[in-house]
Amino acid sequence: MPPLELHPFRYRDSRTGKWIRARYKATMEEIVRRYAEWEIVGPVETRGDEPAKMFNPASKLIPHAELMRIEEPPPEMQPIVADVERLLLCVFLRRYVTWCARARHFARMQGAAALHREVCRNAQP
Repeated sequence: MPPLELHPFRYRDSRTGKWIRARYKATMEEIVRRYAEWEIVGPVETRGDEPAKMFNPASKLIPHAELMRIEEPPPEMQPIVADVERLLLCVFLRRYVTWCARARHFARMQGAAALHREVCRNAQP
């Protein structure tokens, strides 16, 4: 199979008379067949049977060793950082519960309040 030569082009719309840039690239024969007025607006793209240029979904697969590295649990945080993050989360949840109550989102408010009680039970101010 010979390589395809695809051209970016624009054509004149028959109804409005305006030039429109095509959203796709086409062969020269297809452009000549479909449009009365047209012009090439960019370099030719050649597509052939070369495996390097063709799409291969298997090339995007992650090897098993890499997948295991990605899935391993993150390292434990230092206790000081964890305490600071817990305090920040408590402040955010308290304000979010207040906002939900004012906006009359009662289901969200109850869920956030339960999470606030659970997370902030052991937090030190």
